[in-house]
Amino acid sequence: MKRFLILLACSGCLLQTLSPQSIGKWHSYLAYNNTTSVAEGNTFVYALADGSLYSYGKEDNSLRYYSKENGLSDNRISSICFHNEENTLIIAYTNGNIDLMKENNSVYNLPFILNSSHIQDKTIYSIHHYKETTYLATAFGVVALDVKKKEIKETYHSDQPVSSIAVHEDMIYTLTPKGVRKASLTDNLIDPGNWQDYPIATSEEAKDTVLQLCTFQNVLCFLVKNKGIYYRSDHAMQQLLNHPSIRNIKVENQKLIAFSSGELYIYSSFTEKDKGSIAGILDVSSLKDQTAFWLATGEKGLSGIRKKAANQYEIRTENIPYNSPKRNLNAFMRMYNHKLYIAGGGRWSERFYNRGTVMIYDTDSLKWNNLKDISGFTDATCIAVDPKDEKHYFVSTWGEGVYEFKDGNLVKLYNHTNSALSSIFPNTPTQNNYVRVEGLCFDKDNNLWMTNSEVKNVIVVLQADGTWTELPFSAISYPSLADKIHIAANGYKWVNLVRGEKSGLFVFDDKGTLDNPSDDVSHYYNALNDSNGNIEANEFFCITEDTNQNIWIGTNRGVFIAYTPLRATEGILNGSRIIRTDAYKNPYYFLADERINAIAIDGGNRKWLGTGNSGVYLVSEDGSESILHFTTDNSPLLSNTIESITVDNHTGEVFIGTDQGLISYMGDAVKGSEDYSNVYAYPNPVRPDFDERVVITGLTDRSNVKITDTKGNLLYQGRSTGGQITWDCRNRNGRRVATGVYLVFSSRVDGQGNLESVVTKIAVAR
Repeated sequence: MKRFLILLACSGCLLQTLSPQSIGKWHSYLAYNNTTSVAEGNTFVYALADGSLYSYGKEDNSLRYYSKENGLSDNRISSICFHNEENTLIIAYTNGNIDLMKENNSVYNLPFILNSSHIQDKTIYSIHHYKETTYLATAFGVVALDVKKKEIKETYHSDQPVSSIAVHEDMIYTLTPKGVRKASLTDNLIDPGNWQDYPIATSEEAKDTVLQLCTFQNVLCFLVKNKGIYYRSDHAMQQLLNHPSIRNIKVENQKLIAFSSGELYIYSSFTEKDKGSIAGILDVSSLKDQTAFWLATGEKGLSGIRKKAANQYEIRTENIPYNSPKRNLNAFMRMYNHKLYIAGGGRWSERFYNRGTVMIYDTDSLKWNNLKDISGFTDATCIAVDPKDEKHYFVSTWGEGVYEFKDGNLVKLYNHTNSALSSIFPNTPTQNNYVRVEGLCFDKDNNLWMTNSEVKNVIVVLQADGTWTELPFSAISYPSLADKIHIAANGYKWVNLVRGEKSGLFVFDDKGTLDNPSDDVSHYYNALNDSNGNIEANEFFCITEDTNQNIWIGTNRGVFIAYTPLRATEGILNGSRIIRTDAYKNPYYFLADERINAIAIDGGNRKWLGTGNSGVYLVSEDGSESILHFTTDNSPLLSNTIESITVDNHTGEVFIGTDQGLISYMGDAVKGSEDYSNVYAYPNPVRPDFDERVVITGLTDRSNVKITDTKGNLLYQGRSTGGQITWDCRNRNGRRVATGVYLVFSSRVDGQGNLESVVTKIAVAR
């Protein structure tokens, strides 16, 4: 017999398909770890977790996840409410945008509040249904919405935010910071003169704070802070429930539902109530069955309970694999051996106090492994994986020092007491919270390099033999923020100093003699110059090296490319910003006024640029051409504020960390192979209904590729991007080829093995 009730033990179970992601497709990796709101529908139970929406199918036990990728209009949902008569879920976003989603997943967008230039604070606090009208309690007043007609009926502006609404006997009541106000629904509610104060009591209780309004059995009810539930009877206030910890009250399915973090109260009338003890309740919903309720229970997920007897409720559970990021925090990302490592910390002049967030995504198994929370572990800034053991890794923090982990378990914390790391405030009560480490990187000898900010010796090394070393570079002592450390192909170490009086770049060569700093050579660049002089950048956010060994630097004034890194320690760093010409052939600097937070190199040596406000750019190898530009307006990109980018050069998947979560785009470039021993095409065979591009992968870097029929007629030719190329199954005239087998010829362009040969075959059905 089908089980009716279920506990989604981990609401973050993001079930993913194992089929290859098509080139040009997007995929969201949003956190579903903390379920805070629930709304039962007719077919589905909808839940809000970490600002994202998912649903549970009551008939088929299915799980569905919703985002811009599959139909929603925006990100970061603030509240949800189900309209039973219209079979529609109302979705309110933090920016005031509104979606109306039918249970068939069709979405109608109402951007009225979002697009209004007259409304400053567009927050929607709560949603209330009354007859044919849905009322939205907002920061600027009340919005009357007709769900059936999919339109905004009226807006009633208020000089105070409205957090809750109730309708009683054709009177509308609103809750504001100054108390409750009321007006007749038959009056012109746009006129502020038709609204009046509504005192809820004449005793000392009036000084308490009202948290929520609702109407139950034609009686106006109030949730009063630190008191409990009251209702208006014969013009007097009566207490229904004396409970100082009640979080919320709502009326659904002819029941008054009230709950604290561990107790659920269900009133059938003012004299009949049931009580259940369930830990962690954040929201409750009940639509179809008066004995069944759905609960949002934070990190425990979505719970279904049924009444067994008076004051007894049954919870049934089914374990569903947890498979999503733990949090929507992506300050740092790194690919290593088919795994994506994410650190979700935060820092600037002060720390953000983000809980210690380390998340690992296996791109082969498509599974997430999230590090458990550790007391005192906050603001993780970087991750370095031991090259000899990928289950052994180190995590830096903006305050506690460096944590060492093995198999997901804490091994040791390194700070000012047991290492060469230093605290900003030594010998003070706060010294343990100010060991600020930002960058971590292993070298070829398995030494772990790190940057220690706001102290005398910034460069610290944990050598492979377990000894600690400080490198005394006085030129960069006491920097406000020494960021990542990058080890270039020639062994030079590069550090970007993000901000403050000592912002800039630092490059050094330790000559491979860590125990002898006397032979070290280095140079500190407090400014970057091109042929036209100083580029006027004073913030340096990222640094990376391309396959030509050019150094790409992201600043608050765009990108700077250093073309002479071999002489960087001598104070010679020739380079330039990206120069382009406009429609009138006038030269200009590309992204000259844009903050570049992240730069990643794909398999074709092209650059993915993550900006502070303008989304993501894919530019050509030298930056002279923009190949793609994604924003929230033209793509499912979650936000135009990009925090981190990394590329899986085995698959071409580009992971984009935004301030609202993680999303990926399947690019068309992968790392070139050494030879043609593992070339293949997918999908293969190509079916008649397939109208996308066939991917040919496993090629050597920048291979010359020709595709012919079995008679030798040339249909297509081109050069691979890295080790991959695509074909649209059309001939040179743009017509789809006939059913048959087609030959893929390839040759290298590096002078080794220039003879063309068949590397794979593609079967096409028409």
